[in-house]
Amino acid sequence: MAKAARAVAVLILGLCLCSLPAFVPGPGRFARVAPAVVGAGALGMLGAAPAYADKIDDAAKVLSEKSYPFLKEIDWTSDVYGKLPTQNALDVLKAIDTMLKMGASMDPAALKTGVLAHSKAIANMDSKGVATLADYTAINAAIGHMISSVPASQTMDVYNAFNKFNLGNDVGPYMMSKVNAGDAKAAYQALMDFKDVVKASQR
Repeated sequence: MAKAARAVAVLILGLCLCSLPAFVPGPGRFARVAPAVVGAGALGMLGAAPAYADKIDDAAKVLSEKSYPFLKEIDWTSDVYGKLPTQNALDVLKAIDTMLKMGASMDPAALKTGVLAHSKAIANMDSKGVATLADYTAINAAIGHMISSVPASQTMDVYNAFNKFNLGNDVGPYMMSKVNAGDAKAAYQALMDFKDVVKASQR
């Protein structure tokens, strides 16, 4: 159960990172960020899962407010994210395939809401690539709704696909050196709380 819970948290982060303007590459990126830095990612998407909309939306608001200081400290214009992952291209492609399959299983309404939330955030971001708190909150909620709309087994498939790369040992410390450790830890704890709400809502 602990592994499954962690998988939900990692996936939330990954989807968020993959969607932000400066992060085009994808899933491998977030997998390389150490737990304390993981908070940076889960920082973002809004969606529509009818049965749990209130709980996920409320949790997304708390997550966003607690992690926003950390979000603003990250250099979203850095090219380091475009260089990740550094694994064999075909292995990465196979791992990305698990995310594509998961995306295909997501509730269409939740997926559309997430896409539109990200598009709006990109249009409103500042010169440093940082979304407004409102847009960031909408993005976080979307991630929660999208993940809650798929079977937990698919969450685990994605987690396991990237976990085997054993990433994070090098990037984590580097990322932590670029931000306020206290803000990173607060963001991570907020992410863990958000993860619990999403996992409880997952079908």
